[in-house]
Amino acid sequence: MIISYISTYPPTRCGIGAYTNYLSRALLKVDEEVKVAVIAERGAAKVEEPRLRALPCFDRREDYPPRVLEALDQMDHNLRVVHIQHEFAIFNPDERFLALLEGLKLAERKVVVTLHTVHTNETSDWEGMAMSMEDYNRRVGELADAVVIHQRSQREALLRQGLSEEAVHLIPHGTELLERQVPQLQGKEEARAALGLPQEGRIILSFGFLGGRYKNKGVLIEALARLLDRIPDVHLFFSGYPREGSLEDLESKLKLEERARQLGLEGRVHFAERFIPDEEVHLVFGASDVAVFPYLQSFFSASGALHLAMGAGLPVVVSRIPKFEEVSQEISPEVTFDPHDPEELAKVLMRLLGDGDFERKILERVRAYALRTSWEEVARAHMRLYRALVG
Repeated sequence: MIISYISTYPPTRCGIGAYTNYLSRALLKVDEEVKVAVIAERGAAKVEEPRLRALPCFDRREDYPPRVLEALDQMDHNLRVVHIQHEFAIFNPDERFLALLEGLKLAERKVVVTLHTVHTNETSDWEGMAMSMEDYNRRVGELADAVVIHQRSQREALLRQGLSEEAVHLIPHGTELLERQVPQLQGKEEARAALGLPQEGRIILSFGFLGGRYKNKGVLIEALARLLDRIPDVHLFFSGYPREGSLEDLESKLKLEERARQLGLEGRVHFAERFIPDEEVHLVFGASDVAVFPYLQSFFSASGALHLAMGAGLPVVVSRIPKFEEVSQEISPEVTFDPHDPEELAKVLMRLLGDGDFERKILERVRAYALRTSWEEVARAHMRLYRALVG
């Protein structure tokens, strides 16, 4: 079977591109008869391997449907399934994306759309749409043969909007099992030395780009100030180096540095001194003792960064929002907190870093969930869906 993905793709710095790469590689591992062709946005590498091709050909800012459809027409006639990795930053909620779905239907191919983010009319801030967000979602559901989502809340939101139960398929976000693959994860001294971090003490990791208000990184500074009286050897590490040209990232870093100075946390708050590429990300997790995700979001999505941390065997602490519902459901509600409450975050961290039995319990559950959501397991779930569609 030939599967075609429409997506961003590495080396483009994009979570959706990384997701597509992980899923594609896992499919090739679990099914020797599968071939994958990625119709990628420009900026991706052109790949020509025996069972994996990537063709950069479209630009989200242009009239992309014709270019995507032309590229698909040049594919092997045995191409049966076209799977779009949808994110609103790539495919704006406008008529172009719906036109792409209509063109795929005319070509008589099975169409799958993964909605990595699900919006409602209340959570959407897109302006100038010709239809409401929920009408848009319903139209996507009508044109696609299957809609894939990662979390129960996403499924429930789409069902409330009128999509059928048969159309919506829950497949968790995949997990790269870094802890098994990279021995360096066990060497804290080596990892910390490579990143210029203190050799002694416990390190709280804030993983991912700094971003702005929705990333909510400031609550970590406030929590650290409360922790020091109780765990005096604790440090905070922001691993996300400001993205080139991102004023939001730069402003966020300046605000975090200023607040750390105000609270007398110099020497306790550390920032990455360079961009850390994917092949070195194991150092970030290997240097750390716990990863905290304090985001503020009202819409429905999943987190690839969270799954990377779990796959590295780190205990995780997350804000109590729909994005991280799987932690509450699959690991423990005891490692969740109100994202507006630094005192609650400090209490969760104090327990996790100070109670060995509790830390071990959380780690066992993290590792078990990482195994259940490994990319190989997620690839098998996708193959079951594809085979059901093509009959």
